[in-house]
Amino acid sequence: MANRNTYRILIWVIVILVATNLSMALSFWYHKQQDKKDLESTSEQTVMPSEQRTRFFRDELDLNLTQVDQFRDLNREYNRNARLISNQLENLRVQMVSEMAKEEPSKQILNSIAEEIGENHSELKQLTVSYYLGMKDVCDSVQQKKLKEIFLTVSKAKEDVSLPKRGRGFRGGGGPRN
Repeated sequence: MANRNTYRILIWVIVILVATNLSMALSFWYHKQQDKKDLESTSEQTVMPSEQRTRFFRDELDLNLTQVDQFRDLNREYNRNARLISNQLENLRVQMVSEMAKEEPSKQILNSIAEEIGENHSELKQLTVSYYLGMKDVCDSVQQKKLKEIFLTVSKAKEDVSLPKRGRGFRGGGGPRN
């Protein structure tokens, strides 16, 4: 009798262990499939900003395939050059802050950096003008009106200097804590 009960208990333990292992295996498989689906949908949504810009113009201006290709080329050229100028501007701003932070900053060096920043800003604006005119040449008259509206909206965006958020080391309107 004892052997029979022990035998039944062992069978039930084995059944429970098999069921547990099976449910774990199915759970792992299900979550792996979900992760694959999430990864696929994320990779589809992850689009380069330049590609998003081209799609935006395609949709907003109702561009044909030839126009889309021309816009893409203009966009790539603009982004390549604008990125170089933006990197130069970032380096110049760092140089300027480093010079201002010195015990005795040189006004001559600071003025030189400021002039170089101005030249880079001018170059960036000229690049933007060429970009706009290139896109305008590709568009018909109706598309040109829409393009103007898009650029007006972008140009009206504020270009405020972003200041650090309130928090560690900063008071409401003041500077760093002493």
